[in-house]
Amino acid sequence: MRKKISIVIPTYNEEANVVPLSKAVIEVMERDLSEYDYEILFIDNHSKDNTQALLRGLCANNKKIKAIFNAKNFGQARSPVYGMKQASFLLLPDDQQNHRY
Repeated sequence: MRKKISIVIPTYNEEANVVPLSKAVIEVMERDLSEYDYEILFIDNHSKDNTQALLRGLCANNKKIKAIFNAKNFGQARSPVYGMKQASFLLLPDDQQNHRY
């Protein structure tokens, strides 16, 4: 069994970005990380544009893409946290940008 990577992507009114972003992630996973299985998990924070419809289409066409649709806007911090809790595996790199020394 291959190890699995979960890519969690929060969205809010991202109709111009979800399709090209999913294509880019798939390309990287298949080209550079083909030894891993993967899932792309979008967590939509109650978008008002066409984001949810586009995500439904992506999910219907690719079993590796999943989406969670919030019933209301939970804010930019709480929504991604919920998405991370649904991921198969989670790795959070720390680039030290948010630390004050």
